[in-house]
Amino acid sequence: MEYIKEIDNVKKAVDILENCSEFTALIPEVRSNIVMAVKGADTVEQVVGIPGRITIVNGRPKSVMEPDFMSSSHMARLVISIMEHDPTIRSALNMKYDLKILEICKKLGLKISSYNRENEPEDVKEIEGSTIPWGVETAIDKIGTIPDIIYHLGAWGKEPMICLVGPNAVEVAEMAVCIAKLYDKLENIMGEPSTQEIELTDKCHDVIFSSCRGLWKAYKSDVTCIFCAIAEGNPHIEEKVLYNDKINMVLMNIFPYSRGHLEVVPVKHYTDINEIGSEEIKKLFCLVQRTISLVKEVIKPDGINIGLNLGKS
Repeated sequence: MEYIKEIDNVKKAVDILENCSEFTALIPEVRSNIVMAVKGADTVEQVVGIPGRITIVNGRPKSVMEPDFMSSSHMARLVISIMEHDPTIRSALNMKYDLKILEICKKLGLKISSYNRENEPEDVKEIEGSTIPWGVETAIDKIGTIPDIIYHLGAWGKEPMICLVGPNAVEVAEMAVCIAKLYDKLENIMGEPSTQEIELTDKCHDVIFSSCRGLWKAYKSDVTCIFCAIAEGNPHIEEKVLYNDKINMVLMNIFPYSRGHLEVVPVKHYTDINEIGSEEIKKLFCLVQRTISLVKEVIKPDGINIGLNLGKS
């Protein structure tokens, strides 16, 4: 069969979702669908999805039918719209709207954007199927890049929704499982105390691809030192500061090599590591230790790479 790779990829993605009981809590009222377009697709007929969507059976996610083409016009239009900006982003999955899910995505370093369906222009409303392409364009324009997460708060007769996008269905499903497991733990923490042993989240953080990484070359800044600008609170510099004790900072990399990519940076500008005194370097590496503990607690990786970036190159 032509395009067997895309169908097979969606099948594997469905298996991943069906084997994650925690994903049940992320399925919206209209049910979920995961789609993947063929390379170079420009019509919804070239997008694989699940006929009947992914529903809930006996408390677990369950695909109604086998993957096939022309199975989800909504999600297909979303993917086609994104591919007009980046043809490598060929897959998407819809989940229920919950602010806690967005907070988890933010902490995972995913780029998030949204659109308001109430602001949809009248000329767009008049054309069948134009809402989602308009929403995608609005979400991209809002942050100046392709988001990993696009959400809206619904409208009359329309359920609020979160959509996760990525290069292929398997990778999107793996990230969805990661989000679902973290969401489940968050719900347990906020609910009644549990005496049960916490289940290990095996393979829920295996996704290491970062779709925004390749955009760093287009990032323009006229500041002499990006870290000094962040330390000084320059409002024109995008940043994600997790910690700042006025001596050292912990930052999330705006263009991460992988999920959980953090940077520990001195607030004072140094051009050589040998300029740092013994007490200062002790504080710096004590903060590195604390940062490693944070990554281990949240991401639970099999290993951690620690490196020093010295010099302009």
